[in-house]
Amino acid sequence: MVILHRHEEWRISSWEGDQFAELPLEGEIRDLPSSLEWRRWDGGAGDLEFQLRPSFPEYPVIAKPTPALTISPGGHALFYIGIPASLEVYGQCDGTLRKLASLSTDSLSKSWHGDRSAGQVCYALRTRARRSFDPSDWPEHDIVVAVDLKNESSEAFLFDRLFLDLGHFSIFNHEGHLWSNACQIRISEDDEDGNDITYAPNPLDPASDAPEIATAQAGKARRSKIGSAFTSVIDIIP
Repeated sequence: MVILHRHEEWRISSWEGDQFAELPLEGEIRDLPSSLEWRRWDGGAGDLEFQLRPSFPEYPVIAKPTPALTISPGGHALFYIGIPASLEVYGQCDGTLRKLASLSTDSLSKSWHGDRSAGQVCYALRTRARRSFDPSDWPEHDIVVAVDLKNESSEAFLFDRLFLDLGHFSIFNHEGHLWSNACQIRISEDDEDGNDITYAPNPLDPASDAPEIATAQAGKARRSKIGSAFTSVIDIIP
């Protein structure tokens, strides 16, 4: 990504892969390739401040474990889910910071959660839900979301996929890794109205004292419901 302020404009160019790997971290306009494609926003001559902030993807996500896990009645299982962060770019316009763009750190495939008449678009994660967090084996730009699944039904539950709405999760920074506040999702026999989810105010250890760097997009919450958290994905959207 390149951010440029010129002729009272903010300009942003982004690309995937190593197409412009030779570009230096800093330089002058003449150092930039002429083939860059720009998105442009107005900005006064004195509007020079900009910020980069991490955020969750635009849509909810579908996560799967490897392999599926059966959770016994009354039991629970903790999973760590890695969600590719997006990078929000804010530029100063008329003295205030305004969101200019949101760029994903990974290309995510769209899916459809729920039935065809009453579902919603979501992203299918390529990385799998894990039972432990190993910082040496974790994607650099993934946000760590710790999810405790508690089976309150009288029958064993086979966990093979999870639909997760991200609106009430904040983002924290701990030793170079991004974390979210932890949560617990209750699996019950009567889930027609959705599954109960409880949000902790902070991440789990070792990041429990990490500073918050981005607040929840839909506002912080103590408790909410996820509609049909464990129902199947219909298909992949091209």
